[in-house]
Amino acid sequence: MKKLKSRILYHGGSIPVPSYFQKGKIKLEGDQLEISAKGKETKYDIHISIPVENIQSVSAHENKYYSSTAHMLKIEFIGQDGKKEDIDLEIRSFGKRGRARAISQFWAKTLSEK
Repeated sequence: MKKLKSRILYHGGSIPVPSYFQKGKIKLEGDQLEISAKGKETKYDIHISIPVENIQSVSAHENKYYSSTAHMLKIEFIGQDGKKEDIDLEIRSFGKRGRARAISQFWAKTLSEK
């Protein structure tokens, strides 16, 4: 299978992370989903690795702001401790408007089919 990779902006979720709106990447390689984002300081960097079989549901949705729309990806999964967790990511795309929407829907479809 081809490796998938997209730029993201980490928005939050159930995992306690001290910093939000961190730029990063989401990558699917084999049976692992990797999420990484840089913090203002190295101690706030995020690196999350999720086995695809632990993903419960994935959805793509839009968050409307005053002057823009963010195309979001919500991933619900079973964490290492066996509890249900979730992550909210904004798919980033530079170029045409509909590109971020198409990418987020593609990620949701791809991860849901696994």
